[in-house]
Amino acid sequence: MSAAADDFALAPTGAIGRAADRLVSVPALDTVIAPEQLPAAALAKTLLTSLALPTGGVVTWLNHYTALQSLQAGTPIEEFDYLGLDGILLCRLVRSGAERTSADLVLPLLLEAAAPLRVALIGSTPGTLAQVAARIEAEYGHNVVLVRDGYTGLPAPEELRRQLLAARAQVAIVGLGAPLQDRYALALRSPRMLVATCGGWLDQFAGGTYYPAWAYPLKLNWLVRLAREPRRLWRRYSVDAVRALRARRRLTDYVVHRGHVPLAATTSGTAASSADAPAA
Repeated sequence: MSAAADDFALAPTGAIGRAADRLVSVPALDTVIAPEQLPAAALAKTLLTSLALPTGGVVTWLNHYTALQSLQAGTPIEEFDYLGLDGILLCRLVRSGAERTSADLVLPLLLEAAAPLRVALIGSTPGTLAQVAARIEAEYGHNVVLVRDGYTGLPAPEELRRQLLAARAQVAIVGLGAPLQDRYALALRSPRMLVATCGGWLDQFAGGTYYPAWAYPLKLNWLVRLAREPRRLWRRYSVDAVRALRARRRLTDYVVHRGHVPLAATTSGTAASSADAPAA
């Protein structure tokens, strides 16, 4: 096992960490973690501590497009516990120093590292949710205790929170698109539960391997998505990219200044994990 994988396997320290250890087993990963996955591995480790917190934890990710959407909608980004930057363009625009992470990198690592959890899936279609639930149960050994699609099966946030508590869910994965998923995620906050937004990850995960192996190290995930879904995404990587460039100052204020606390919480373990990685 690599030094990076060993670092991820270490249990959290302190009182929170000891409580998390009683709820969540964090075994050594069998696979070597690639350098581009180190920030995601560090964040997955951090998020697991939410399962022991009386306030739980809520995490979301922003790229240049969703940042514009959330800014326009007035999403209170400062109310999240963790904020990740999912997109090279946004990282460069706001110059926060944070490395890119994303739900599609973090969630599989979190599911792989945790002991059997009670998982809820919210968003997408009933058929997609059935496929995702089957994969999570078969590949990771977790128990999917609640599924709600993002259409006619979606309750109001207050009712959905009641259902999650009744199902004793420990992890709620919310893929409703920004800014709706962020509004739901904040409203679903519950003790000892991690609520994670995921954008289009449910659809990607249901279909098997979405990104080829070369996409992450070459940072060409956006190109793969554009090639796979040109009709839906061409505007995001052209018109909306120009909009983000023009709104750079406002986005920086929104992400880096208003989002300072959740952004810092997300990146706090990244530097240590990168420093512990073996030299190439």
